[in-house]
Formats: sequence, structure tokens, C-alpha cells
Amino acid sequence: MNDHKRIVVGCDLDDVVADFIKGFMEIAARKYGVDPDLRPTSWEWDGADMTKERVDDVWQEITNTRNWWETLAVETGVSKRVMQRLNNETQLFFPTARAYCVGDPVSVQSAVWLHENFNISYPTVIVANSKGPLAVALKYDFFIDDRPKNCIEVKTAVPRCRVFMKTATHNLSTDLSESGIPRIATFDEFAETVLSAKLVQEGTCLI
Repeated sequence: MNDHKRIVVGCDLDDVVADFIKGFMEIAARKYGVDPDLRPTSWEWDGADMTKERVDDVWQEITNTRNWWETLAVETGVSKRVMQRLNNETQLFFPTARAYCVGDPVSVQSAVWLHENFNISYPTVIVANSKGPLAVALKYDFFIDDRPKNCIEVKTAVPRCRVFMKTATHNLSTDLSESGIPRIATFDEFAETVLSAKLVQEGTCLI
């Protein structure tokens, strides 16, 4: 890495720093009486007492709720102090494939949420379904996502990028280690890994 270049970090939002599943299941609990503490074991919502019709109905409510993306709780294992440090010491981007809902643009809702929860004044949120081309354009050094497909896409697009899959109930059956993509438990653990690499890059002794 260039010593004069800030480390570039791509960080997914939902189920990495924002608890999307909790917000989704709270709607399902209110509409259908399902246990709000259930969590899906796959991307098809297996294990969460959700039929396709229920999933579609919850998405419709999200679409019709003004600025819904601003209402989410912070994911477990994400601390304000660590987020602020990562933002201050790296070039941090928040790529997301969030769906439309009424109100402000999704990128604005996401930026408002980041500011309100972490006091980041001007977070860079980029809404895009394909994360590989974005990784190439922004020249990621590190990337974290909970979706295996996105992790593989970024690693394929930028092989030198250190990609991590954030562990979640819906990706436990997927092992990406052969692709050079390890699991990581929390955002804070990921951020500390990035910041440690930054210190090494700067020639700082870690004792």
C-alpha cells in the first residue's frame, strides 16, 4: 500500500452496522404474531416463520413507511467510539443495496441514520446493487458484508482487498474460507483489524 494513501474501507450497512433483521421481524410480529426474536437461517427467510407472502407484505409496509431506514437499531457489536475512529482514520464508504421507501432518497436516510447514531457529519453512502464494480472504482483495501454473494463479488473484482463476511444467522451455512474470505463476528472486530493494519502501514510498533 502507498504510505501516503489512506486505507480505503467498504462497509455494508444492514446486519453489519444496522439491525435490519430486527426491524423487519418487528413488523412481522405486529402483523402476523410471529416471535420477533426469530432470525432467518437463510436468505429465503427459513426458520423465521415467514412465508413468501408474509415477506412480500412486510416489504410493502417498509416501502410505504416514510424514511423507514432511519428507524433501525444499531447492530450488536458496533460502538460509536470505534466507528468514529474508523471514519476519522480511513477513507470509509458505506455501499448498500437498500430498497426504496417513501420519503428522502435512501442514501440520505442512511446518512441521517449514521449521523444520528455515530455523529458522522458527512458519511459517504452509495446505493448500488452490484458491489464489485464499486470496489474496483473506489480501490477498496478492506470490505465487510454479511451477504456471501457480495463478499465473493468484491474479492473477485479486487483480489488484493481483504474481505470479511460478518457472521449472521442467515449465512452460517456458507463457508467462504477457500475463497480467502474469513468470518468476523462484529463490526468492532473488523474495524480494529483495519486500524491495526493502518498502524503497521505507518510503521508504528504494536506492543
